[in-house]
Amino acid sequence: MQFEFIKDILLSDTLVPDIFLSDIMPGLPSDAVKVYLYCIFLCKYDKEALPEDLAAKLDLSVDTVKASFVLLEQEGLIVHTPKTISLTNIKEKTLSKIYSKRTTSDSNPKERQTKANIKRNQCIDSINKMFFQGLMSPSWYTSIDNWFLNYRFDEDVMVSLFKYCYDNNALNVKYIGKVAETWASKNITNHWELEKYIEAREQTKKIGKKIAQSLRLGKALTAYEENHLETWLEEYGYDMPIIEEALKRTVGKSTPFKYAHSILTNWHKEGIKSFDQLKAYLEASASKKGKSVQTPSKTPRRDNFQQRKYGDDIFSKLEQQSTARKDNDA
Repeated sequence: MQFEFIKDILLSDTLVPDIFLSDIMPGLPSDAVKVYLYCIFLCKYDKEALPEDLAAKLDLSVDTVKASFVLLEQEGLIVHTPKTISLTNIKEKTLSKIYSKRTTSDSNPKERQTKANIKRNQCIDSINKMFFQGLMSPSWYTSIDNWFLNYRFDEDVMVSLFKYCYDNNALNVKYIGKVAETWASKNITNHWELEKYIEAREQTKKIGKKIAQSLRLGKALTAYEENHLETWLEEYGYDMPIIEEALKRTVGKSTPFKYAHSILTNWHKEGIKSFDQLKAYLEASASKKGKSVQTPSKTPRRDNFQQRKYGDDIFSKLEQQSTARKDNDA
C-alpha cells in the first residue's frame, strides 16, 4: 500500500535554510541566487530539467545558467555532474565547521571563565546586536574567534572592523577577512594603532585626490596606484613638494602615474630624502648636462678646398689630343 500526500503547487512552500539567507546569499550574484532557489524547487518535486529549461523559466541566457552552476559548485552549494545536480546539505556543513573535533586538549578548562573571555563574549554579543539585529548565524562566531586568534585584535579593534565594513556596505565574511588581514599586516592590534593607521589612510586619500586632479585622471586612484602612493609616503618618506616635482615631469606621458613612480623610485635610490636634497641633485644634474662635450660643428664645404694647379705641359698634351681627334673625324 502506497501513501501519498496531495501536493498543490499553489498551496505548497519551498524551504530555504536560514544559513543560506544570512551568510551565503549576500555574497552571490542575483542570477546565481535565482538558479539556486529554482534548483531547490526542482529537487523537492524530483523534476528533470535542462539548462535551456532553466534559462527559459528564469529569463536568463543558457550561458548565465551554466556560469551560475559553476559558481554554486565553487561555493559548495551543489555537486554538478554531466547528468545530475545534487544540492549539498549546507546546515550539516556549517555544523561540522563549528563543532569540528579538537586536535589538542584544552590545557586550562577554566580559561573560558576569565575576565578576558568574558570581555570577548561581550564584544561578540555587541557585534551581533549592532550589525545583525541579534540574528548573527553560528558561522560568524567561528570566523570572529579565528580572527581573534590569528590577528590578536583586541575587542575595540574587532568592533571597529565590523563598523568599517558595515559603513562600506560590505558586511560579508570574505570582505571582512580581507580587511582584517590588511590591518594585521600593518601590525594593528589595539585601538591606538588603529587610529594612527586610519589617520594615515585619510592623509593618503587627500594626497591621492590632489594627485588625481594634478594628472587630470578624471577618477579616483585605483588600489594599485594607492599602493604606489603609500610607498612614496611611508617607505620613501616623501612629502607633497617632492611628489609634485615628479608630477611636473610627467606632462605628455601616456601613463603619467607609472612614470612618476619610476622617477620617485630613482630619486629614492639616489638617496634623496628631502626637498633641499632634491634641489641640489637637480641643479647638479643640470650642471653636468651643460658641461657635456659638444660635438664640433661642421665647417661649410663651400670655398673650403684648394684649387688644383696645372702646368704648361698638361695644356700641351690636351691640345695634341684634341687635334688628333679632329683629324680622325675628317
